[in-house]
Amino acid sequence: MTSAYKDFGSALLAYRDRPEGPIEPIQTNWCVVAANDNADPEETADFSFERNLLVTPSVQEILRQATFPVERNEAGQIVRIGRLSFSDGAQREKGYALGPDDKVIQADFRMPIGAMLGTVEKAKQQAGGKDYTNAELEQSNLYFSRVLKTIEPRYVPRKKRKNGPSLTASQSRSILAEAIANTPVMPKVKKLKPGLPCGSSRVADSFVGMQKGKKGETGAMMWQDMCTSIVNREIWDETLTALKKEDRETLDKAMVAGSFAEIGVAAGQSRLYADKRGGGRKRLMAANDNLTIELKKSAA
Repeated sequence: MTSAYKDFGSALLAYRDRPEGPIEPIQTNWCVVAANDNADPEETADFSFERNLLVTPSVQEILRQATFPVERNEAGQIVRIGRLSFSDGAQREKGYALGPDDKVIQADFRMPIGAMLGTVEKAKQQAGGKDYTNAELEQSNLYFSRVLKTIEPRYVPRKKRKNGPSLTASQSRSILAEAIANTPVMPKVKKLKPGLPCGSSRVADSFVGMQKGKKGETGAMMWQDMCTSIVNREIWDETLTALKKEDRETLDKAMVAGSFAEIGVAAGQSRLYADKRGGGRKRLMAANDNLTIELKKSAA
């Protein structure tokens, strides 16, 4: 039946693919609508986005180890300062390089003489835009507290956790029941105001949906795509409201019918007229034309 629809316009296929249900966000940084290139390049030339780079050992650790004695090998090369080790030209470390087919592969690299061994660097959390000041960070955090009606956020650095003995669920219930029995007067329950996560200095980091990822990772839907989806639904709602009941029934039947005759019979035509005299085809063409007209009116 699909091949028979080639004579009709795109309205019938658009009806089949019309937006229904909740808007499904596209997890990508790419936008499906035309780009707005009207921005002045000089205004956006300094825009950038940064991530915190975690380097191990840190500068503070290097300065701390620099106070220890220097160790040299037989050739007089520095090989150790405190807990910091340095290459004498014979060590190798794993790294990444481009292979023959321009794909990234793991390789062993000979460390040059004097290079610090065991250093690691990796991108940490997003640091925000360029020149992101502490004042702007504070305003961002206060924005979330105002919108969500919570107390002002505060950052609590994580401390080293000391785990106690491991208990089963029954043991925990028993200890809790014993503590309640030994407490003649239960303390008054203090209800605190709603708060925000305090594990990060940036409250925005706790809202994953607001973060822009890469290569299809989790991220917020582009506002242009969201607006386009909303407008498309408004157009279709207006179109279907204006469309006659018999036209909608014909279009719905066309989605599952195996022949034009089935469409005609469903519209009340006789089997002979719907099949041999093209009644089903005429009924579908009329519904398709009416749909096209209403779509143009709604989109105008």
